[in-house]
Amino acid sequence: MVKKQKVKFFRGDKRPGNQNVQTLHYRKKMIKRGKEFIWQVIEQPHNKVVAEYFFEEDAQKIVSFQNKHKVWQSQGGIPEFLYINISK
Repeated sequence: MVKKQKVKFFRGDKRPGNQNVQTLHYRKKMIKRGKEFIWQVIEQPHNKVVAEYFFEEDAQKIVSFQNKHKVWQSQGGIPEFLYINISK
């Protein structure tokens, strides 16, 4: 049987916060703009457009890389000045 670690908290100590951080994931979405089709890379759960590509393969490369390595996870997502616009 494994022993459970006991932790004593003293008056004034702060207990560990809730670690339920929303995980970032990216997806691609096709939209039609005029007569051409554009592939958008969208960051979830913020629902913001990170990049737009003409070819699906280019968008898939970004989606696969970001979902695998989670580069911006610790910062809570890509910085706002890098977003293109908010997707609906």
